[in-house]
Amino acid sequence: MIFVLALTLIAGSAAGPPSPLRVEALVRETPDGPLRGWVARVDLTAPRVSFVVTGPMERREGDPERAEARLVPTDVWAELEGVDLAVNAGFFARLEGSGAPLFGWTDALPVDLLGLSRSEGRTVSPPRRGDGDKAPPDPALLIDETKGGHCPCTLRATYAAESDLAGVEDAVAGMGRRGSKPGTLLVESGENRGATAQVVPMERHPRTAAGVSRDGRTLLLLVVDGRQPGWSIGATLPELAQMILDAGAWNAVNLDGGGSTAMWHREPGATAGRVFNRPSDGHVRPVANHLGVRIRPQP
Repeated sequence: MIFVLALTLIAGSAAGPPSPLRVEALVRETPDGPLRGWVARVDLTAPRVSFVVTGPMERREGDPERAEARLVPTDVWAELEGVDLAVNAGFFARLEGSGAPLFGWTDALPVDLLGLSRSEGRTVSPPRRGDGDKAPPDPALLIDETKGGHCPCTLRATYAAESDLAGVEDAVAGMGRRGSKPGTLLVESGENRGATAQVVPMERHPRTAAGVSRDGRTLLLLVVDGRQPGWSIGATLPELAQMILDAGAWNAVNLDGGGSTAMWHREPGATAGRVFNRPSDGHVRPVANHLGVRIRPQP
């Protein structure tokens, strides 16, 4: 057993019709210390639900040619897009000539997206492959909305190449091959694949993951805090996989983690949202790629 204690708290309940979006606090005790996180459950059958992924950047004079995105904190992006829930999504990297500092990340910095990102049917960053055409593509979360841009939605956590993108409105990617090391889904057909997922699977870090239930009716978004002894020590990828399996995922992707991990949520009836977790940087990090959930009001 990885966890010796499990406690789930419900957050964001409100009077009136049930929301198609629920957020729950998670606490796990491991032999090494506590793990704390949040899991969001999104009803993919609800017509009030729609998804938003970071769109193409507005290019500026002096931007590196390979720049695909500009860094924005997850909470700032969420407010700008008017979503009800947002998490950080895909991985990104510095670019030579971008003016990036050696350490840390700054608002509006142009960066390279590592792998697939798709927004409103447009590919912002193409799928990656490993070494050669025979290497499998990266794991990714693919979102196919109903015509008109809302649910019922078809979501897949799978290995995604360019040939898999027909009809896909939005997509964010995890990490596949890293150098000579291949990478897998975090959870595949109900099996914990954390030990072979990327990155650094056996190290403890803050983590972000996205999964889909076996019946395809629920999206699960999970964040776990880390690097904060006494609060949350961070999860290995096998632990993260088990947490999202326990939450109900059948297939899942590991997204960018570390200081990037953040979950912002506006609770039902609230006019403002807040960051639910405790980012390890001490503040919300500017990141290149975001995944948002928008809930239309009841008629």
